[in-house]
Amino acid sequence: MTLDPAFTPPFGVEVIQKIIPHRYPFLLVDRITDMGEDYIAGIKNLTANEALFTGHFPAHAVFPGVLQIETMAQVGACWILSREENRGKIAYLMSVESAKFRRPAEPGDQLKVWGKITNLKSRTGKFISHIKVDEKVICECTLMFAFQKQNNDANGS
Repeated sequence: MTLDPAFTPPFGVEVIQKIIPHRYPFLLVDRITDMGEDYIAGIKNLTANEALFTGHFPAHAVFPGVLQIETMAQVGACWILSREENRGKIAYLMSVESAKFRRPAEPGDQLKVWGKITNLKSRTGKFISHIKVDEKVICECTLMFAFQKQNNDANGS
């Protein structure tokens, strides 16, 4: 597999949006900081003004665990879809295994996401990932992806 030279880290949201289809308010990666033959690292900055914190939870704002998993999935998708052979494809999350949450993620935290691609095949891959805040792991899991050509037909057929 070869990295498309247009996606050489570090890079921010403008380049991330060229790789994955996510957009605000569901784009959960602010920066890709490093990428190698089988790994990737990225950042999600949590700010108090994010709308989700008004409802989760008003008295004690917490970034939901399911969104931590989605953040890791988006970072993994950046690795998969930045490869020349996967351009024009979309990555779907197939499974989440062994998810563990060690402490809540809160406004002001910088989530440092790291993950390693394993068992990569032509249409699927496994991504072992964790999130650190202040050099302590707060979340970890193993994700399975399926990737395929995007269907750009407006009616979905």
